[in-house]
Amino acid sequence: MSRDPRVFRHIPGYEFGHLFDFRQELSDAGVHAPTWAGIHGDSSPDGGAFSICISGGYEDNKDNGDKITYVGSGGRDDDTERQIAHQSFDNPPNKALLVSCETKRPVRVIRGADKSNNWAPSKGYRYDGLYVVDSATMRPGKAGYRMCFFELRRIKEGNENLPYRCLTLEKIQKRARNN
Repeated sequence: MSRDPRVFRHIPGYEFGHLFDFRQELSDAGVHAPTWAGIHGDSSPDGGAFSICISGGYEDNKDNGDKITYVGSGGRDDDTERQIAHQSFDNPPNKALLVSCETKRPVRVIRGADKSNNWAPSKGYRYDGLYVVDSATMRPGKAGYRMCFFELRRIKEGNENLPYRCLTLEKIQKRARNN
């Protein structure tokens, strides 16, 4: 049963922690409508971002569980997935997150499997609740291009904690070598 994904709240029947195997399931459920894009939103002044999906896309993303630095959309080569141009707040998905920063309407956050992110599920996609966009800035990213950076903070509605995958000593040592 499809649900309207264009709302600034939980989707009925899909609360915090719900797991999905595929992006199409997220779309069918209305939790995150796009089957490819990371941002779903309305860039009009009355709109905002309905949801974002974090799945290891941009090297400048930083996930600390309750706080996320999320890089906007645009400027990537689809074939190589490398940043090749500047981003802009005029890009409709980025504009939607900018509107959310101004209005403080909640944004649904979905995490996709990502072995380098201990807050991400080990497989599939997980709905991790509502976040608010605290700030939106334009600054250089690691690749040297201007990027739209959004700082999101988790809205704790109860005492639920985000699932966290523990680091093994081997993973800690590997990260230390790579940094």
